[in-house]
Amino acid sequence: MSLNRMSKLIVLTLLLVLALTSLSVLNAQDEWTNATEDMVDGTVIEGPREAGPLPEGCAAPEAKDSYLIGFAQANSAEPWRTAMNDQLQAAVDSLNAEMAESGGPTFELVIADAAQDNAKQVADIGNFLTQEVDLLITSPNEASPLTEAVNAAWEACVPVILLDRNITNTDYTMFIGANNVSIGQSAGEYVAEYCAEMGLDPCNVFELHGLSGTSAAVDRSEGFMAGIEGSTATIAVTQNADWLRERAVTVANDVLQANPDIHVIYGHNDPMAEGGYLAAENLGLDMDSILFVGVDALPTADGGIVSVMQGRLGATFIYPTGGQQAIDWAKMILIDHINPPLWVELPFGGVFEDTAQDVCNTYACPLAEEAADMEATEEAS
Repeated sequence: MSLNRMSKLIVLTLLLVLALTSLSVLNAQDEWTNATEDMVDGTVIEGPREAGPLPEGCAAPEAKDSYLIGFAQANSAEPWRTAMNDQLQAAVDSLNAEMAESGGPTFELVIADAAQDNAKQVADIGNFLTQEVDLLITSPNEASPLTEAVNAAWEACVPVILLDRNITNTDYTMFIGANNVSIGQSAGEYVAEYCAEMGLDPCNVFELHGLSGTSAAVDRSEGFMAGIEGSTATIAVTQNADWLRERAVTVANDVLQANPDIHVIYGHNDPMAEGGYLAAENLGLDMDSILFVGVDALPTADGGIVSVMQGRLGATFIYPTGGQQAIDWAKMILIDHINPPLWVELPFGGVFEDTAQDVCNTYACPLAEEAADMEATEEAS
């Protein structure tokens, strides 16, 4: 065979491979329908991928009688994450009830708790792949150490939903979470206003930091700094308390003894802010001279909403778990073959002394019924 003829054959072969590859990609794209605005509970920051929600060469999930969803949780020690687990399970239970009425498939949710251990969470994700889960949901303990494991799941053609915390690239199906930078900024602006009203200059802030390396902690700190910029508020001390109330009590006890002129304690979550409150109380400090601010606003007996109502926290900020939204999208991805937005941002709001009761009533927190009973008693009298 002449060299010229061989070259032509090679070119033709390459063209055939390219054509078949393009056809495969087009067929994969045809299996998916892009999400529309009315499907989204939140704000679309980044829309659906043009090539679909899975890597090239991955087919859309096949129809089955039952689907297995694995949730690799960062840790279940935080009340907010316990609420996330509960809301995911409640959403699955609700979906199964809906499917039972229509004769649709069933869904099973399996939750693995990494207990703030990156290696354990990587192993949990690996175990879910061994179990051949149909979809993986995870809230990474830390971004960098979990990126490779999340990518491996996605590259194995398993749809991956990131909840609350992100990784260092976008090799996953979708991310659902509130904007932690904006939440931190709102907290900072509230603190800046408080410092101005109290005439504090400088206004010394003690920041109780979440676990280092988590996107939420980094963003809430960055946002807070933006919120206090140009004000008299200044970060006097920052200490890591790993999101945990008990650790925050210990850390705050040491910091407050060494820094008696702290005016504000900003916790990246409510349990840490409450830990700061308990430490200050145990030390016999003037509680009226310190403002405590947190994030989460769970509608539970020990959550942030009740803490504001009872005067321990001056403010907290609602941070939705996204559990319901994650299961909604899991169903749309697995059954309806909807290509979801790459990034859905969930709304948040502030809870303050003058709004806490209304928020409590809206979310049916433990003091909501008590308030309703009091109103009924007042009307009767």
